[in-house]
Amino acid sequence: MFYALMGYGVSNRSLCKMLVEMGHRVFVSEAKALSEQDRRDLDEMHVEFEDNGNTERVLKADWIVVSPSVKPDHPIVSRAREKTLTDLDVVLNIKKPGFIVAVTGTNGKTTTCHMFEHVLTKLGKRIIVAGNIGNPIANVRDEQLDYLVLEISSFQLFWSKSLPIDVGVILNIEPNHLDWHPSFEHYVESKLKLFTFAGKRFSHESCRKFINKRWTDVVGFSTMHLVNEHQVEFHGQIYPLRNGFLKTHQNLQNLSAVLTVLESLGFEPRMVLEALEDFTPPQHRMQLVAIIDEVHFVDDSKSTSAAATIAALQNYQDGKVVLILTGRGKNENYDALVGQVKKKVKFVVVFGEITALITPLLRASNVPFRVVENMEEAVFEAFRRASRGDIVLLSPAAASFDLYANYAERGEHFVRVVESLKEGA
Repeated sequence: MFYALMGYGVSNRSLCKMLVEMGHRVFVSEAKALSEQDRRDLDEMHVEFEDNGNTERVLKADWIVVSPSVKPDHPIVSRAREKTLTDLDVVLNIKKPGFIVAVTGTNGKTTTCHMFEHVLTKLGKRIIVAGNIGNPIANVRDEQLDYLVLEISSFQLFWSKSLPIDVGVILNIEPNHLDWHPSFEHYVESKLKLFTFAGKRFSHESCRKFINKRWTDVVGFSTMHLVNEHQVEFHGQIYPLRNGFLKTHQNLQNLSAVLTVLESLGFEPRMVLEALEDFTPPQHRMQLVAIIDEVHFVDDSKSTSAAATIAALQNYQDGKVVLILTGRGKNENYDALVGQVKKKVKFVVVFGEITALITPLLRASNVPFRVVENMEEAVFEAFRRASRGDIVLLSPAAASFDLYANYAERGEHFVRVVESLKEGA
């Protein structure tokens, strides 16, 4: 078989090695310049390649494995749609390593996948998390697992052809990635494609309006609510909730998904909640990094969309948040965010490319704000505007690529600045 790999990022790099080891012919086409190390590696594997642009050479392959960075309207690949697929298609249709739970959604995917991993590991199951989470699926092809939990993005779902998924979970669908998808409707359809692959289907009740009557067997779940500070209700039963990390609005939604799915697979909710007592969410997601003069500094750099920042704000009392907005917009409408900001936020600090998009809306809504140049100025200004008991929240509502390599780098910069502020306090 002859495979052309469109893009040579982490996933296709791992897939390339696998395909060569299996004796397949591979051609790599990269839109950017390949590193010298990548060139040497490809030469050693006797893999032909091109970089600094894609050409029609990819059309000669039997299959074109598309990187998530490749947009639907790509002038070459769009002409061979019947031959396009993803690394997930290739690996999982060669060998299915275990029972597959696939998770998608606008917000909460990574945390939910790690919650599944944490619970099932503590309950003695062999489990690996892979996919759009930094662990390419080709890395787990030889594993013998009880469960494989996949995080799947809308990009991967759009390009995927056939995935042997046992359980599909859609956490939520809000406008996002409209710089990649031509419309919100296109984004929704890409997310819903998960259900065309899944044997069992689960979704948050907010997704019902998108599903309509296409699938009548979808199991719904709702965002759990706290009975009090230490208890939560699930399906009419009261359970102890001892993990403070799980009490945020988004994590209560994630928790509901995990409990609903695992209960359907025979795991008792009490066992699941006990297993999660020592769970710690991934970094840069509503992460308390410091308390200075009774002001709480929270790193939510992973919130790269308006919907994610709205969800973050729902965790706080009205008027107690100083919000830092920054980054590169994704062709979103920010009206709903500004409405939530007007209710929840006492002051906004803005920098980066989002400034031109958001400041006219803030001004029109009479939301107090200040534009600054960088993260240092943003943190110091936010601290200056905060009172005792307030929250300084980095929840950018935009991608990081105007000033940073990724959201993690942005969050780490925020943490360093806060730490320097703490040292000088």
